[in-house]
Amino acid sequence: MRVMKAESSKKREAEYSISQVCAQTGFSADTLRYYEKSGLLPGISRRSGRRVYTEENLRAIKLVDCLKKTGMPLAEISAFVRLSMQGDRTVRKRLEMMRKRAVAVGKMMKEMQACADYIDFKVWYYETAAKEGIATHKDIEKTLERYRRESGRDFNL
Repeated sequence: MRVMKAESSKKREAEYSISQVCAQTGFSADTLRYYEKSGLLPGISRRSGRRVYTEENLRAIKLVDCLKKTGMPLAEISAFVRLSMQGDRTVRKRLEMMRKRAVAVGKMMKEMQACADYIDFKVWYYETAAKEGIATHKDIEKTLERYRRESGRDFNL
C-alpha cells in the first residue's frame, strides 16, 4: 500500500516503506541499508526514524541493480552516484561511464550467446544420444553437420 504525501504544489509523490521496497525490488532490508550506508542510495529520508522511499529512490535502486548485474563493481557504482549528485557538470563523465558499461555488456552478451549456443548443441547431442542409444558420436564433423542440418543453426566448436 502506498502512502501519499502532500507537497507544496498540487503534485503528490508516492512514498514507500522499506518492506514495500523489498517486495518490489527483491532486495532484502539489510541490502538496502548496506547500499544506503555505502553511499549507493543517498537521499533516503526518514520519518519517525523509519526510512521513506520515493519513486526517485526506486529508480536509483533499479540503476544500482542494473549496474551490479552487469558486473560493475560497487566502488564504480558509488563513483557514478557521487558524480550524479554533483549535477549537470558531470554529465560527460557519467556518459563515458555508461558508454564503457555498454561496451562491456555487449561483450558479455556475445560471450553468453556463445555459451548458450554451445549448451544448445550439447542438449541436442545428448537428446540424440539418449534417443538413439549411443553414448558418443565418434566423428565430430559428421555430428556437427547433422546438428546444423537438423537445427538449422550454424554452430562451430
